[in-house]
Amino acid sequence: MAASLPGLAALLALLFTWMQVTQTGKEVGISEQGQITNRFNAAINNLGSTSLDIRLGGIYALERIMHDSARDQPAVISVLSAYLRQHASVPVGSAKMAPTESSDKPSSRADVQAVMTVLGNRRPDHDQGAPIDLSRTALRGVKFPGAPNEIPFRGADLSKADLRDSSLPNADLREASLVQANFSGAVLRGSRFDLAHLTNANLTDADLSGSHLNDADLEGANLTGSSLCSEVFFQTAQGGRGSAAALLSRARPTDQARQGDCADLADAYLVNANLTDAALFGMNLTSTMFCPPLEIGFASDTCADLAGATLSESNLKGAHLSRANLKGADLAHADLTGADLTNADLTNADLTGAKVAGAKFEGAKLKGVRGLPPSL
Repeated sequence: MAASLPGLAALLALLFTWMQVTQTGKEVGISEQGQITNRFNAAINNLGSTSLDIRLGGIYALERIMHDSARDQPAVISVLSAYLRQHASVPVGSAKMAPTESSDKPSSRADVQAVMTVLGNRRPDHDQGAPIDLSRTALRGVKFPGAPNEIPFRGADLSKADLRDSSLPNADLREASLVQANFSGAVLRGSRFDLAHLTNANLTDADLSGSHLNDADLEGANLTGSSLCSEVFFQTAQGGRGSAAALLSRARPTDQARQGDCADLADAYLVNANLTDAALFGMNLTSTMFCPPLEIGFASDTCADLAGATLSESNLKGAHLSRANLKGADLAHADLTGADLTNADLTNADLTGAKVAGAKFEGAKLKGVRGLPPSL
């Protein structure tokens, strides 16, 4: 019995030491959280300053807090999102902004760029479900040049935001709300738009090469002059009184472009989208919905406008093109197997070498069509 007393004493000493260490750890944790709270409050105060330098200090202080405390990242996201909605809001009534009229590319405000950079560099696995709400924000000219990793904006709300002339290559915008967003002239190469809501979005002259738009909702979107493959060349329109449009030259994509540098629009919803003169060659448009079936209640004039579009060498298997405007469209060597072209307007279109097995052409306008298969 007496021999066991030293062992018991050692055990008690060890237990006492452990309790002290635990208590010290708790006190350190409380102290650290108190310091973070103080830093957070100081950063918030800086955001309200009239001095740009002080506001920038507050923005980067919040970034540091995100890095130091994952548990505080949702709060930082909410604060920075609210900052942009308050200090960089799009004026009411200007949601449908016109395309850029000048060749000058404006830069974003320093504080707006800083907030977007901080949000774009965060670790999304620490978000804890916190939403990024940047609806109705003026983000024109925001840039992420040469971003090596995905810019994490999955599920973000950018509806009615002004992103003209922005550079967001490799952005993750899956499931994002981009309704009526203005991406005119934006660089969006290699971005992910799967299941995104792009209803009535403005994508005129945007660079979407290599992007994924699988199952994206592009109803009413304007893709006039947009680039969906990496090697697209534009030239000034010839003829046409007062015409200032840009026409796509008929250069064909390289083998490299065909192998993955083109946007993927399989199963995308493009009803009522404006694709006039759009570059869609060598693309995956399998089962893409350009026109809705009349039997489910849609009006007859809700089809996408594909007049003059370049669809050569594209995969249009099973595409819904009934009643579509394909006047002057280039469909040379396209795969139209099983596509529905009922009552489509193919006047002056080019079908040279196109695969049309199982395609429906009942009631289609075929005047001036080049390369018309003998079966038609």
